[in-house]
Amino acid sequence: MEIGKHGYSGSCAPIGSEYFGNSTFSVGIFEWLPKVDGTGLKKSAVKVRVKGYSSRAEYVYRKARQICTELDAGTYSGPKNIQV
Repeated sequence: MEIGKHGYSGSCAPIGSEYFGNSTFSVGIFEWLPKVDGTGLKKSAVKVRVKGYSSRAEYVYRKARQICTELDAGTYSGPKNIQV
């Protein structure tokens, strides 16, 4: 975690082929920002959301990592919502 860098998270990331019966899930990509009181970092609002099938979760994570790298470099110009 570093100020200005990007990360991703999802509350329904799959454990197996399907998580709680959901066939799809998504992760939100955000930027790490400093807290107002200066005691740490917080997540920004979601900048890009990547959605895909639970059975193909690695594709979702791979795309999210790629977008994080592009956002960090300032080169991302894709859509806000992506289906993989």
